[in-house]
Amino acid sequence: MRIKEIPHERSLKMLNNIKLKDMKYWYLLIVILPLILLSCSKKDKHERSLNNTGLDIQKLREDVLYRGDFDAYTSLRIECFDYPPGELLPYAIIMENKYNDSSFCMDIYQSIEQIYYDVHSDYIDEQTAKMAIENLEKAAKKGIDGAISQLNSIPKNNKNLTYKEKFKYAMEN
Repeated sequence: MRIKEIPHERSLKMLNNIKLKDMKYWYLLIVILPLILLSCSKKDKHERSLNNTGLDIQKLREDVLYRGDFDAYTSLRIECFDYPPGELLPYAIIMENKYNDSSFCMDIYQSIEQIYYDVHSDYIDEQTAKMAIENLEKAAKKGIDGAISQLNSIPKNNKNLTYKEKFKYAMEN
């Protein structure tokens, strides 16, 4: 048998239930809100580039310069996408001199091309243009498709063209 509740007790009980429910929400809010705020503020303000290998750039440079380390060069090549045009050029020259590899020849050409890209090609000197074209020719002789394609954009009857003019034609490709 159930004991009848007094209406006043019933309303107090309901009021307590409501207060407990409200308190649960407040506790949840007090716990969850700071967690949300902390998680939002902990975002890395210096987001890492996709080209960042996570390796020490100075060590990579030294390994290429002093040891001719191929793996260090490969990592440095990736890192250099985030640097000004031509940053890879001295390292590509060193590696090409050491290994005589067509990929380094292409890197030399592309580094020079990046420096003089677009309207800046008017400012290239004859010696630098010669270095670029000679390395492009070496890369083409070794079968690099991109080099072959760029050389094909230079007119076939080019005996009277300067290296600077050849460079401009190659860049147009």
